[in-house]
This record gives sequence, C-alpha cells and structure tokens, in this order.
Amino acid sequence: MTQPSLPELLHAAVTAVGGTERPGQVAMAEAVAEAIDDGAHLLVQAGTGTGKSLGYLVPALAHGERVVVATATLALQRQLVERDLPRTVEALHPLLRRRPEFAMLKGRSNYLCLHRLHEGVPQDEEEGLFDQFEAAAPTSKLGQDLLRLRDWSDETETGDRDDLTPGVSDRAWSQVSVSSRECLGATKCAYGAECFAEAARERAKLAEVIVTNHALLAIDAIEGAPVLPQHEVLIVDEAHELVSRVTGVATGELTPGQVNRAVRRAAKLVNEKAADQLQTAAEGFERLMELALPSRLEEIPEDLGYALMALRDACRTVISAIGSTRDKSVQDEDAVRKQALASVESVHDVAERITHGSEWDVVWYERHEPRGGAAYRHSGASLRVAPMSVSGLLREKLFTDRSVVLTSATLKLGGDFNGVGASLGLGPEGAEGDDLPLWKGVDVGSPFDYPRQGILYVAKHLARPARDGDRKDMLDELTELIQAAGGRTLGLFSSMRAAQLAAEDLRSRIPEYPI
Repeated sequence: MTQPSLPELLHAAVTAVGGTERPGQVAMAEAVAEAIDDGAHLLVQAGTGTGKSLGYLVPALAHGERVVVATATLALQRQLVERDLPRTVEALHPLLRRRPEFAMLKGRSNYLCLHRLHEGVPQDEEEGLFDQFEAAAPTSKLGQDLLRLRDWSDETETGDRDDLTPGVSDRAWSQVSVSSRECLGATKCAYGAECFAEAARERAKLAEVIVTNHALLAIDAIEGAPVLPQHEVLIVDEAHELVSRVTGVATGELTPGQVNRAVRRAAKLVNEKAADQLQTAAEGFERLMELALPSRLEEIPEDLGYALMALRDACRTVISAIGSTRDKSVQDEDAVRKQALASVESVHDVAERITHGSEWDVVWYERHEPRGGAAYRHSGASLRVAPMSVSGLLREKLFTDRSVVLTSATLKLGGDFNGVGASLGLGPEGAEGDDLPLWKGVDVGSPFDYPRQGILYVAKHLARPARDGDRKDMLDELTELIQAAGGRTLGLFSSMRAAQLAAEDLRSRIPEYPI
C-alpha cells in the first residue's frame, strides 16, 4: 500500500479538530517533515492563528519515530494531551493504520508521593508537621487542603498536581511531594509499585509522543540525569522561552534559611563533631548575608570566599558521616536520611560552584521580602550563581543525535533568525563547521491581517502605574473598554493582587459580564 501524502494527513487532522487549512500551516508541516527526514534542525516562526501544534504533530506522527514535544506553559501541555493529540491520532488512524501512544511527563515533584502522604514528612521540620493530618487543624486552610489531598489520592489515576481542581497551596503540596533528590527510589520505597511518578515514566517509555516542559528538557539535557526516554525528534514549542527556562535550571541559590534547614535535617544523623562543623559554617554564612546588598560580585569578597569554603568542607564531612551512620531510633530513617542528604548536597554543590569559580558564571546578591516559614526567617538575602549564557550548553547537549525543531510566534529579530540562533548555540544560518550544527529558518507568516483586524490603543491620559493596584482611573477605563467590546476581554496585570482587586471591583460595576 502507498503511504498517504502529508497534505492528505494534514487535511484529515485539521478536519477532525473543526479547523480550516491555512497556507502557513501547510508550509510549516512540509518544512518539519523535511527536517525530520533529513535529521536536520529547523527554526519556524509561525504567527498567531497558524495552528502550530498540527503543523508539527502531523509530520512527526507520520514519520513514526519517537518524538518529544517540550512546551513552556501548562496550558499548551494540556491542550496537546487533552485535545490536539487525541483528535489527531484518531483522525490519522485510518490513513496510518496505527494509533500512536502519547503521554505527558513532568518532574517528580509534580506528582503526589504516596510515601509522604501515608508516612508523613520526615520528623526534622521546624514547623512541626510530623503527622501533617493531625498537626494541621482540619478547620485551617492547610488542614483542609491536606484532607482534600488524602481523599483525592484514592480517586486520582495520575497523582498529577495539575489534575487536582481546585488546586492547593504550595505549602500543602510540599507536604505530599518530593524532589528527585529526596525520593527513596521505587525499589526501596514501600509504595514503589503504586508510585504515580514511576507510572508516568513507564507510560512515557511506551509512548511514541512524549509531552513535557522546558525545565524537564533542560534537566535531561544539561544535568547528565536522563529523565526522558531515548528519542529521535525533539520539538520545542514556545521556543522563545527556552533560553530563560534552561538558565533557570542552571541557576544555583544559597539562602541562610536553606543552609539552616540542611543543618537541622543532618543533625540527628551525624556525629557531634560533623554537626558542629556544619552549624558553625552556617552561622558564619548567615552573618555575612545579613549585611548583603543587591549587587553583582565581579570578584568573590575574601570573607565570603572563606565562608563558602567552610560551608563546602562542612557539607563534605556531613555527607560522608551520613553515609556511615545508622540510627534506628530515628523514625522512618531512610526517608529522613534521603531528605537530609538532598539538603546538604544542594548546599555543597552551590558553595563548590561559586568557590571554584568560572569565567562563564555570574554571581550576585539578591534581597527579597521575608516570607513565612522557616526557610525565610533568618534573612531576606540570597546568593545566586548562573551562567551568563547557556548557548554552549545547548549546542553541545541539545543539538546532537536528534533532529530538533523549534517554533514560536516570535523567533526572528531584525529580520532574521541569527540572533535567536546565537542564543541557542547555533552559528549563522546555513553556516557549517566542526562544532556548529547546520540549521535553517522558515517564517510561515500569520493568517491574520493585523493592520485591518487589530487596533493598538494607549490610554495616555491615565496616571503613571504605581504599586497600588486599586486605581479608580484605570478601573473606569477598563469598565468602558469591556462594555465597548461586549465582554470578550483578557486583562493582564503586573501582580496577582492588582488582578484580584480589579476583578472584584469590576464584578460589581458590570454584573452583566461574568468575570
């Protein structure tokens, strides 16, 4: 039998989602198919309304190789897994004679941890939620959230935080989730056979299409910890966000609260000498951070250098001591030990990175408003280290052994793709070299005629924006605009508080429009 053509497949998929074919979408699908066939790299700028997801899903599914799709936002991940992929797979089945499996994969902390849920947080937390369901009053918001989570654990098939509606606070979720470093591992955990995170990984191993996020892609690519199955094609949607997300993953941070938490967690598991060494180093670091002002550190000050070396060396001692000490008097010892190791290793790694120094890293102090919880009581300052550029990392780790397609509505700068290409570690378009991946860029335009279909309006008469979101002149203006548009309005604000205040006020002003 002859293989169906790409236009046939695209027509079937577009029809299935109730859409209409667009020239830009056809051009994009053809370019993606060519890149995958050639094992090449492609940057595609596809304006709003192009239908990007079908533009890359159809050729990827037709090719038959395993593909990873990485997005920046949860909304797009859900759209792909809950709407676009199911419809596309069903629409293509009569033509392809197969139904490719697809799955969504996120970082471990996004899934409910049954060990944490049933055994509680290891007993080293200053805030005292040892048995979180008893310690948190059922009438409190935290207590109500935890009770909801326990009930939800019996109903959910995924354990995915984003499947819980309405959601719960970060504080509540932290009581029932673990990071990859804190996880006991499926073979050592009493709940390993039922683990939601492990089940998600198994589904991903069997899937032809894996939908994930930029952060997990970055961890997989740059941290040497494979979390994604082997794949032949990588598609990065919302690619204009990729560099900042990768930079975020590659950024390290030290705060006095974080260091003191590591001290507290390790204290019961090591000998007195090791515990005292870490405590002394933590106190020295905290004293320095109390005086820290927001600034970039062109060179590491001598006193900070000594403090970081003391912290690094104390962490090494504690890590060795934790590995050789067993204390059966500690309840749930394995979980406590794993959590303590995760905290101490995190401090060690950042202290070592800053102490060692790199011409490619930038180090700076930040100050922020103290927030509730033990982690922020000691100082509102943090010490951060990040790469000045992740282009080298991306070139080495992302563009090898697979075809990579990056797409967004905004990839061109100054009329070409070279600026974005450089930030991704790529040379000029079409340039070849020993260490420069060959790539090309395609702009498929947008089906919208912006000059005829859009208006840019600037309300120059409004007062300058200020911290206070409760502004009568702005709310008057919003009321008129919403009424003029007959509803149909999306308001974007610079803070959650401003959005909440505006929503509350506008509900009483224009009750005829649900807000």
